[in-house]
Amino acid sequence: MRVTLKLISVTFGLLTAITTARAETVSLAAQLLGSNAVPQNKSDAFGEGQFNYDSETGKLGYYLTYDGTAPTRIDLHGPAQAGENAAPILAFPVSASPVSGAVALTKAQADSLLAGTLYVDMHSPAYADGEIRGQIKKQ
Repeated sequence: MRVTLKLISVTFGLLTAITTARAETVSLAAQLLGSNAVPQNKSDAFGEGQFNYDSETGKLGYYLTYDGTAPTRIDLHGPAQAGENAAPILAFPVSASPVSGAVALTKAQADSLLAGTLYVDMHSPAYADGEIRGQIKKQ
């Protein structure tokens, strides 16, 4: 009986360790500039995004700051490399800087995030197709 309980305890401990070893939090960042938009523009606005992705929960925490623009939309787009455009996959709430929160990503979206093929795009009345943009990259 003791051997069985010990075996169960050891097995549970190993499974917990394996599961915990796979989970990770990844820090990412994006620099938002008009020169990163596609097509590029001469906007003086700029911004920064700080992100944390939790692989266990699938949650992407975000903290976006910006200056020099009054965004009408803030979207996460992808998958696309820098210099390419892609459709928006989700919208962040629009508010005064900073904008923060967390969103759940699908497996495919998380894979794109970790591959560096998602970007943040801030749209404004002056630049409806995107005023400032930043590719999200691991730090």
